[in-house]
Amino acid sequence: MTSYLLDTNHVSGILQRNNVLLQRMSASPDAEYSLSVPVVAELWFMVYNSERIASNSANLKKAIRNYKRWPFRIRAAEEFGKIKAELRRLGRPIQDIDVQIAAIARVNDLVLLSDDQGFAHIQGLKLENWLR
Repeated sequence: MTSYLLDTNHVSGILQRNNVLLQRMSASPDAEYSLSVPVVAELWFMVYNSERIASNSANLKKAIRNYKRWPFRIRAAEEFGKIKAELRRLGRPIQDIDVQIAAIARVNDLVLLSDDQGFAHIQGLKLENWLR
């Protein structure tokens, strides 16, 4: 069984009923999907930055309740430092919250589902894009 970590854009794809993504997920019935706490934080920002806070809040709570959530723990914090330094040396910095997401994926051996190109420069990160 493959374990996937959904990035914010893939969760948004689920919420927006992206057919390509939903077909791919249904074609992988033995896969396990999860979220990182940094992704949940980004999703909450989207809720509170919207004009329909109450309905978006209810939709988000409903959408994420059945997913396992990976916290940002000490091992991930150390991995964050490694990844951030690697990217700096490559001249390819990305947002800190994305480095946190990548660190969680790398230390837990998860495949990150993301449409963000910045992740492509992180060595050892298993990365797929199911939105296209």
